[in-house]
Amino acid sequence: NVFSHTHTDRFNNAYLHISVDASGSMSGSKWNKAMTSCVAMIKAADMAGNIEVVVSIRTTHGRDVGVPLIMVCYDSRTDKLAKVKRVFNSLDVSGTTPEGLCFEAIAKDLVPGNSNQDSYFINFSDGQPYFGNGDINYSGERAENHTRKQVDNMKAMGMNVLSYFIS
Repeated sequence: NVFSHTHTDRFNNAYLHISVDASGSMSGSKWNKAMTSCVAMIKAADMAGNIEVVVSIRTTHGRDVGVPLIMVCYDSRTDKLAKVKRVFNSLDVSGTTPEGLCFEAIAKDLVPGNSNQDSYFINFSDGQPYFGNGDINYSGERAENHTRKQVDNMKAMGMNVLSYFIS
C-alpha cells in the first residue's frame, strides 16, 4: 500500500545516576521536590525499558566527628520498583553537604557514556559543598574546586552532567 508507512524510533540505552543532597538545609519542600523528581524519573525509565537508574543520597553521618556518607537507595539493575515505595518514605535529611567528596567516592561505580549508551549524572542540591570535623575542613574555594574537578572527571567519562539548584 502506497499510503502505509511504518516508522520505528531507536534510542541508545541510557544510564541515569541521580544524586540528591540530603543535608539538613534540604528539609521540607526542597527535599519533597527533589524526591518527587527522582520518583518521576524512576517511573518514566521503568516504562521506557532501556534506561537504568541509580539514585544516591549524600550527607554526613555520626556524632561529634562525622564522616561523609553516600548511600545508593535505588538501583534499577538490581531493585524492583516496589522498593521506591517501601524505602523512600523512610529517607530524611541531616548533616552537611560533602558534595565533591561523595562524587569522588561514587566515581568508580558510574557508567561511562559511549556511542551505544548515553550516560547522565543529575545533581540536586541547595548549596555549596561543605564538610567539617576535627580533622577535615572541606569548604569554600577548596571544596568548590574539588567538586568542579569531580564533575570534570565525569564529563571526561562521557557523562552528561545536569545540576539543579533547589531554592
